[in-house]
Amino acid sequence: MDGVTTSGAHGSLGDGARLSFGRHIVIGLACALVAPFTALAWPLALLTGMVIGRDRVERQAGLRIGSVATIVRVLAVTGGVLGMMVLGAVLGGLVGFLIVALAASSERMAAGTSATDRTIARLLLVVTTTAGWLALLVGLRLTISVGS
Repeated sequence: MDGVTTSGAHGSLGDGARLSFGRHIVIGLACALVAPFTALAWPLALLTGMVIGRDRVERQAGLRIGSVATIVRVLAVTGGVLGMMVLGAVLGGLVGFLIVALAASSERMAAGTSATDRTIARLLLVVTTTAGWLALLVGLRLTISVGS
């Protein structure tokens, strides 16, 4: 049974649904289109969105989440948002919230699948976004310069 166990409670996110590869690829491509406008904040935006999406899915499924897991998630989201603001030079960090929302929706779409399928969905999202971002950088000949 795949679930978060805290305080003696068990839960499951359901293993009946199939993973929709196409939807996750489309979300990854949408993230890739937004990524150049975030400077270097997009990787942290993806991770932050995954944490937020996973937390929401578990809470909607009625799973009990322990205080330690909650504290870790709050710290992860706080660190992700602060890192996005720094790496995105504030404006790029704000644009990065669109990627956070897309990654969270990807987590919600993969909620009813098995643990392996949820992992595949996360990897598909990261790989598609990275490949699209690199293709845009090369195709448009964009340069990222750090410093003066």
